[in-house]
Amino acid sequence: MSELRYQFASRVSSLIPNPLREQAKHVQRADDYIKLTYGYPSNEAFPIEKLARLSDKIYRQHAVEFMQYGETEGIPRLREQIKARLHQYQDLDIVANDVLITSGSTQGMDLVFKIFVNEGDTVLTEEQTFIGAVNSIKSYGGHAQGLPFDMVSGCIDTGALEATLAADTAHHIKLLYLIPTFQNPIGTSMSFEKRQEVYDICQKHQIMIYEDDPYGDLLYSEIESIPKIKSLDTTGNVIYAGSFSKILAPGSRLGYLLAPKSVFDKLVLVKQVADSFANLYWQYLASQLMDDYDFNEHIDYLRQLYKVKADAMVGALRDYATQNMTFVVPDGGYFISVKLNDDIDPSTFYDALDQHHVGVIPGNIMSAAGQGYERYFRLNFTLPSVEEIETGIKRIAQAATVAKIKQQMVF
Repeated sequence: MSELRYQFASRVSSLIPNPLREQAKHVQRADDYIKLTYGYPSNEAFPIEKLARLSDKIYRQHAVEFMQYGETEGIPRLREQIKARLHQYQDLDIVANDVLITSGSTQGMDLVFKIFVNEGDTVLTEEQTFIGAVNSIKSYGGHAQGLPFDMVSGCIDTGALEATLAADTAHHIKLLYLIPTFQNPIGTSMSFEKRQEVYDICQKHQIMIYEDDPYGDLLYSEIESIPKIKSLDTTGNVIYAGSFSKILAPGSRLGYLLAPKSVFDKLVLVKQVADSFANLYWQYLASQLMDDYDFNEHIDYLRQLYKVKADAMVGALRDYATQNMTFVVPDGGYFISVKLNDDIDPSTFYDALDQHHVGVIPGNIMSAAGQGYERYFRLNFTLPSVEEIETGIKRIAQAATVAKIKQQMVF
């Protein structure tokens, strides 16, 4: 009997397994690896005792509600709490916009691309960006086009943005997807002046901005918090995306979108098709946590926890690695971006790194085009211990030295 030939839809023909997840499988399962790969929070970050007490409470008070079907928009109390925080701490407009609770921030971007992107359309991104967004764009037949990025200003080239939008006479560009605060994978943050410039350009050309902000609460330096692009939005040009994955628990699968009400209505419709509603148990749990405890105190704890680790990684890179690479010092977030010097062959370096049992994320994986960033790699400092960070950076420096010597031998 011949094997059935499956006739898959054309929109999935160009999709490949998420290389972040595939690469991480190998490393995460290996006990003897130093894991500087995945964007995992620290196991110390979870408020387990508080959540255990609150779980018992919500089982007694809300069990029927979270075991039944729920509202697609999310439970009203959690939505109001999120809106209140966004208004109080980010100065975002919660009158002309509304909050949709999503099944993680990944679903949020999927829903947005679903309502805006037709086959053949384009979404502009930073050249280096979150691969999950790129794959989501592709899943709807769209094209992710990376714009040049300045690591000093932490911003896309606004001249290139203006020129690209002006040249789009067929209006195939539907969105600009950005991670302006503690950018993934680079770690930089866009200045307020550049945020205003980007917003003005997109408003002029009537292009939506998707402001992805999963790390925005995690500021470690003494700089003042930079206003969100959404705070500039007076015309309904910006969708703001937040997440509980980095500040509560990834397993909660809780994200949210703050969107103009006309956009919000469309998002609700497509979410009804996707999964009807996000996990109700975790919605009640997150809401009860914010009711019963000081959530800002929890955020402050995370900032202190991760600042120690970020400082440890920056210090180790300065102590051991500056002869063979350069790196960006982040003000917050989860990651540090590193670039190998030109006299080091990237393939030889990654082979040596594997032999030294250290996992990192290669730059090409985190790029819109999937190429051009062979010399870059991303490091995560939130999950590993300070001791693992120190050992990992030493091994990275050793691998770079091995690769440099082999490169010299070739010539």
